[in-house]
Amino acid sequence: MVTAKATRCWLSCLANLHPPILLPHNQPCVIGRSRETKIRDTRCSKSQVELLADYTSYIVTARQLGANSSSVNGQKVLYGSSAQLQHGDIIEVLAGGYEHRVDFDPPPTSTNTVNSTTEPEQDTAMPRGQKKRTIDDHFSNPKKAKTGGTSGSGGWEKSIDGDLLVYQKNMTGSEKANGGVEVDLDKSIFVGDAAGRPAEGKKKKDFSFSDRLFALNVGLKFYTPEEHFLDAKTQAFNMPEFDPRKVDASLPLYDPSMTKVPGHKLEMIVLVGFPGSGKSFFCSTHLAPLGYVVANRDTIGSWQKCVSVMEQSLKIMRLVWQDGKHVVIDNTNPDLESRKRYIEAAKKCGATVRCFIFATSKDHARHNNKFREFSEEDHSKVSDMVFNMYNVQYKMM
Repeated sequence: MVTAKATRCWLSCLANLHPPILLPHNQPCVIGRSRETKIRDTRCSKSQVELLADYTSYIVTARQLGANSSSVNGQKVLYGSSAQLQHGDIIEVLAGGYEHRVDFDPPPTSTNTVNSTTEPEQDTAMPRGQKKRTIDDHFSNPKKAKTGGTSGSGGWEKSIDGDLLVYQKNMTGSEKANGGVEVDLDKSIFVGDAAGRPAEGKKKKDFSFSDRLFALNVGLKFYTPEEHFLDAKTQAFNMPEFDPRKVDASLPLYDPSMTKVPGHKLEMIVLVGFPGSGKSFFCSTHLAPLGYVVANRDTIGSWQKCVSVMEQSLKIMRLVWQDGKHVVIDNTNPDLESRKRYIEAAKKCGATVRCFIFATSKDHARHNNKFREFSEEDHSKVSDMVFNMYNVQYKMM
């Protein structure tokens, strides 16, 4: 005989760093250092603890996988050993920090006993105790979540039919954080206030398009809070100037289209363009196979090292040209001063200089960088400040 069966079990972060993690019935769930838990401490393994929830016994078994111990109710769990948690018990994913609480719903009681062989029906609603929210915080503000200004949901909200949990402003791939619930896009919606709406009367314009674009990316029907909860008519909105769906892949690579590469017996090509405009891809695809030596500061290391190497680069490139090799300078090179050093070196070596300007817009380049940021683990984030600086520094002549 056990207490009333649970329909769900959540692992709730006491610091509210992330949404509660659903622990499915009798399905091992491995947690550790990840984007989901927001744990970045390298002492914590990516596979730190395996949790197995039993909805009939209200027990979660924690098996230690990482080399550094976790802790259950203040007691360390060593590598290879296990410990059991009940409703309300605390596990520190890494002993001494990252506290999480086990929450069964409904919580165990002394009544409504069930047959332990019965397989419990799973539900994906949020833990109880969440206060009803208004439209203004229906999808919680991340800044408020950090300061405890919202409930412990961390931004999770059920869709209209209860089949999908949607997390505000997550990127595509968030279905991995959906607690194993199969996503039915046709029956699911996304409600958000970052909808690209212009200013109207005393109402300010939306700060972003991010919610509308997220829904567009994953194929969800999108509504503003007013449209969904207050049945307001469809509101006017703007979209970013750059739309990746409208990129014309049939355009010629060069303008003019008859441009020859190489164009001279010995030449240096200086590339000019935003970060993410396609310069390095162009070099590796079209120039390096033709024997061009690619000089890319990004591969050198820190900016201090870049400065040191760039001061010596004129001498190095002169030696290269004596061997009869073409050179391409793969960098943003927005201003006259940054290009001047290469032009002077080329003249001393008797090489012809050509400048290839990439017509990729700022928004297009930002889109490319964001895509690389989420698709390539080793790609560093490029801040808006870098794009703005390029705009300020750019000079054609």
